[in-house]
Amino acid sequence: MRPNEFQSFDFAFNHAVIGMALVSFDGTFLKWNSALSTLLGYDHNELLTPSPSVRTLLDQIHEIAELGTPSSMNIHPHRFQQDYFQPTGHLLSLEVSVSIISDGNGAPLYYFTQFENKTMIRQMETQLQDAENSLLEKENSFLQLLEGLPLTVVITANGIVQYANSAGLQLIHAESLDQVLGISTTNIVDLSNYAILQERRERYFSGNTIGSVCYLINCLNGQQKYVDGFTLPITFNGNGAFIGIFKDISQQMLEDERLIQSEKLSTAGQLAAGIAHEIRNPLTAINGFMKLIRSSERMNDKYFFIIESELKRIEFIVNELLVLSKPQTTHVSKPVDLLSLLEQVTTLMNGQAALKNLKILPVCADQSIWINGEAYQLKQVFINLLKNAMEAMNSGGNIYIHVLTNESETRISVQDEGCGMTEEQIKALGKPFYTTKETGTGLGFMITQNIVHNHGGSITVESIPEQGTTFTVIIPTILEPEETVM
Repeated sequence: MRPNEFQSFDFAFNHAVIGMALVSFDGTFLKWNSALSTLLGYDHNELLTPSPSVRTLLDQIHEIAELGTPSSMNIHPHRFQQDYFQPTGHLLSLEVSVSIISDGNGAPLYYFTQFENKTMIRQMETQLQDAENSLLEKENSFLQLLEGLPLTVVITANGIVQYANSAGLQLIHAESLDQVLGISTTNIVDLSNYAILQERRERYFSGNTIGSVCYLINCLNGQQKYVDGFTLPITFNGNGAFIGIFKDISQQMLEDERLIQSEKLSTAGQLAAGIAHEIRNPLTAINGFMKLIRSSERMNDKYFFIIESELKRIEFIVNELLVLSKPQTTHVSKPVDLLSLLEQVTTLMNGQAALKNLKILPVCADQSIWINGEAYQLKQVFINLLKNAMEAMNSGGNIYIHVLTNESETRISVQDEGCGMTEEQIKALGKPFYTTKETGTGLGFMITQNIVHNHGGSITVESIPEQGTTFTVIIPTILEPEETVM
């Protein structure tokens, strides 16, 4: 080291904020700065005769330095970590750097050592490691909990499956977790439900709650199932994700369908007399005009027009009866013209009403009202409500159907002039097998309620004993079909 280099080094040595020392090859301090005295907890003179803890530190420097060669240590200083107790008993974590200072001819003179206090950093690293271990332990416990759940649990990130519990693997007939990891949810959710999937994603990104959902899913063995559940945002493996908890409701939906079918067959049987009366009228007209045609010397087109019209009426009534009675296996919601649907139901029920000296009086808008749903199920709703109204009226009267609509919803009220119900009876409606009729099953209103709820709507009841009852169905309105195509 040249004289001017030594002066610069000496100045930097004495004014450094980290501990520095020159150490002889036999392991004694030759020179040290005040920062080192402060760091080690001794005054300058006390380091002339090192304490046992300082002696241990010097011995460690000597041992580490002997592992290298002077030429290598000039280029790459040796570094090591060393715990050190100050005289007060306070534990420090030191990082020591050892290099060799040589003279102008390259001959080694002594070790140049630097001491940095890494205690704070080490404590932070320890805390971070403890926190990471704690999180890992909690995550493992969390996954163990999920594995024990009988419900299907799926964790996804950006629409990609990150985890599925045993119940989930069993649901979709996967043999191992590897079969589902990395699969997109669009491969599991059926194509017919993509709109629901996308709508839920948009709802989340716009800051709204996601809520519960029912999906039709595709299993790995080609089978399809219905699942019902909900999704929540979570943190998984340190990243944002979603956890979905689902229940297989395929069997439940099958049972619901059987219940609906049973009620439909019961309704069809109860309407048989009214339908026979409704068909008998056009048949009488057809028979009369056929006799006129036989006795007439020339053909009259007006007779044929009336006959054709009455035949179409019979065909319509029979078709409606078939829709009411036959099983429906599809569950595809489509735009439905509500007013047209109510007209069809009213036509079907008019025969039954006439037998009981009742009139069904629709009070509807002139323009079409569009809702999204399954027509045959919605017909079942209004048939049930009209049938209930008829059964509540034993002395004739009127049944009013009021339809009010706006941009977001439509309200359809079925109002009778019957015996009415008490508050207690209204509260009990919808409970299985509860009925106010001598021959009722109590399933009709429960099924009606379920259908309305499945269409995103609600149903309310207002009643005054001996004055009548009003059932109001509220259901979301959509734009006309041609305006909804994007």
